Amino acid sequence: MLGLTLRNIVMRRERAALTALAVFLGVSMICGTFVFTDTIRAAFREQFTNAARGAVVVVSSRQDVSSAISAPAPMPTSLIRRIRALPGAAAAQGQMQGVATIVGRNGKPIKSLGSQTFAISYLPPPFSGLTFVAGRRPRNSGEVAIDEATAVREHYRLGDLVPIVTGQPERKFRITGVVRYGNASLGGGPFVVFDLGTARGLYGKEGEVDLIYVAAARGTTAGTLIREIRPLLSPQLVVRTAGAQVNTDLQRISSQLSLVTGGLLAFGFIAVLIGALVIFNTFSITVTQRAQEFALLRALGATRLQVLGAVVAEAAVLGLLASLVGLAGGVGAAVVIRALFSATGHSLPSAGIVLAGRTVLVGLAVGVLVTVAAGLLPAWRATRVAPLEALRAAGIPRRARAGWRLLTPIVPASLLGIGGAAVAFAAGGSTTSGRLTASAIGAVMMVLAIVGIVPAIVGPLSRILGWPFERGGRILPRLARENAARNPARTAISASGLMIGLALVLFVTVYANGLRTSTRQIIARTVIGDFTIESQDGSSPIPAASARVAAQTPGVIAVSAMKTAPARIGGAGGVTAVGIDPTTISDVYRFDWINGSAATVANLTPGEALVERATARAADLHVGERTTVTTETGARAAVTVAGIYSDQALLRGFALPLTQFNMLFHQQQLAAVFVKLGPGADRVAAGSALNDGLRQFPGIVARSQLQLRNEAGNRVHSILLLFYALLAISMLIALLGIVNTLTLSIYERTRELGMLRAVGMTPEQVRGLIRSESAITATIGTIIGIAVGLGLAWIVTRALTEQGIVFSVPWLQVAVLLVLGMIAGVLAALPPAARAARLDVLAAIAHE
Repeated sequence: MLGLTLRNIVMRRERAALTALAVFLGVSMICGTFVFTDTIRAAFREQFTNAARGAVVVVSSRQDVSSAISAPAPMPTSLIRRIRALPGAAAAQGQMQGVATIVGRNGKPIKSLGSQTFAISYLPPPFSGLTFVAGRRPRNSGEVAIDEATAVREHYRLGDLVPIVTGQPERKFRITGVVRYGNASLGGGPFVVFDLGTARGLYGKEGEVDLIYVAAARGTTAGTLIREIRPLLSPQLVVRTAGAQVNTDLQRISSQLSLVTGGLLAFGFIAVLIGALVIFNTFSITVTQRAQEFALLRALGATRLQVLGAVVAEAAVLGLLASLVGLAGGVGAAVVIRALFSATGHSLPSAGIVLAGRTVLVGLAVGVLVTVAAGLLPAWRATRVAPLEALRAAGIPRRARAGWRLLTPIVPASLLGIGGAAVAFAAGGSTTSGRLTASAIGAVMMVLAIVGIVPAIVGPLSRILGWPFERGGRILPRLARENAARNPARTAISASGLMIGLALVLFVTVYANGLRTSTRQIIARTVIGDFTIESQDGSSPIPAASARVAAQTPGVIAVSAMKTAPARIGGAGGVTAVGIDPTTISDVYRFDWINGSAATVANLTPGEALVERATARAADLHVGERTTVTTETGARAAVTVAGIYSDQALLRGFALPLTQFNMLFHQQQLAAVFVKLGPGADRVAAGSALNDGLRQFPGIVARSQLQLRNEAGNRVHSILLLFYALLAISMLIALLGIVNTLTLSIYERTRELGMLRAVGMTPEQVRGLIRSESAITATIGTIIGIAVGLGLAWIVTRALTEQGIVFSVPWLQVAVLLVLGMIAGVLAALPPAARAARLDVLAAIAHE
């Protein structure tokens, strides 16, 4: 039977290729995501491993809450001397680490995906992680060494002056060295190297370090050294083996990449799901077309199990071949993903492509299992063909009880839909995450229910869609409509792939539009200052010195700085802690109070906190209650809830007075600076003066309230474009499904098309007939997809109402999607229509 299976694949090469292409695209997306992230992680792992070279243990800040905005707890240099005095320590050196911004040749800051640009101090031997590719180490305050990847990309050479922003305004440093970690060329993220004294001055940490690397004395194990060092440390510090420190640093990078990788994987599995529908439809059609072949095999003695095995084996072979090619496609997909991020200005670690064993196993497993699962039901149907069917003159499928076959799935599908609605609207608890999880589960159940119900409504929808074109007795639209409704299940499955793809596109569009609308509304309602100073990307921290620039600008009467850090409060888990100045915040920001007033923030003192509504509900907190704030380094403080406000745009989590924030957290940089102008001040002149003063901080800008709202919308738009690019793969697979279905149906209807040609139908009319069928199928999928997408968006935004997300439909984009869906259906019909028009009339009439 294996030989028969392989022969069938070879004989039906075109069908096999179209089926395999659907698997290939989905597997390529999944494997590409794994290859992309594994390559980045490998580069960072090599960097972190080489950074700790020569050290047996590392003393660092505790990071109980990992985040891109985490700041380490500093260590006094006296701790280094005490560690050196331990009997198990052979050497100990302190290192400074900070966040920097390298300005490229084009005058724009270099951005890095997954990691900010690090500024570190040089470590002398025996800690030899750095390898100087050229030049020497920096020795004074005007010198710097930069990483090899940045030097190559920006064409920086020894002796050049490179602009760098640290904790201070932009300064130009002379390049004395080009370095890399270890021997891996161009690996890891961007970084700069200063001498220790310079780094301390730039970041205001005189007499302190951020890390201590320790080498062990001969015969001393890492465990012994850790036990000797641990009693010397404060609760905010921790000592780990060098390997454990590498894993901790890598976990921090991985958490920052998780949003990107999670999104990529989600879209990869969506592509596989749509591919499964294509495969199922393909095998369903071919099993029907090969009914006589299977009956003949049964008549010659083949058992039902052998027929089942032959069809399943064909699916497995196709899945395996497509998955193997998909692994190679995954490497190409990783390169494309990397190019997309590089095109947006993000610097990425450069290292050799990593194709891990896990990637191979997942890719093969997903491709083969999905293909076999999709082909299983058609294979089972093949076993039901009776041997006497081989004696029939034509393998025309029986139509008996066709109506019952369509109505049978409606009952379980309806029950599934009702259950999904109950889960989405009646479950989830009081927390946002609980409601969102319940809504997502319910929405998936309802989508599956709709897929099961679609076959029953294909006929009525086809009649409604074909009615305008059939008026006046036009025969071609009627034939197209009848052909589309001839096999409702087949048409429904073809339309379902497009339906799911368009539903997701519309869901993302509506959700993003609601997010954009709600963010703009929150900013318009709460920001009453004239300007906001923030990073160009709106999320990176900014130097504290930028607030001084604002204070010195003519016409400014109030400046209020804000800091953020990761933390925990009560039982809410990881949230954002915000440091505010109670004496100035009311001049530039209006709280949307749930329980509180302007006097609440004006009288805020250390030991009190203002809690955002979603956080208060998650932690079950009320005004007047006491709770515990825990910092990322493990420091704890008891606070009293003084007020509850609503803001999921700027002040998420909870807010503390800056004085207490600075005592608990070690964040030196700011999140934003709000600026208020005096009465009669010239806004245009003030904005120009602010941005002129901020030129010494490349990547830092002053935005008016209108610009702030527009920038928030633009950030959502840029994310939306990435989602569209990913969803395009799913849409392509869905269109391939329509192409596949039409192509196979032409084989099935060869004699019918030949008869139509014989009675006078022209090749152009044949093409029009096939295009009309495809347009009907695509329009059915588009209309249902738009309805489902709107429903999904409404369900999810309903669960996120307390986050400030509103349900806002961009009707113009909905209309565009409707038109694009119909156009896509016509385009998908072009290859099969051309094939149908080329049929030889006499050969087609003789075809059986």
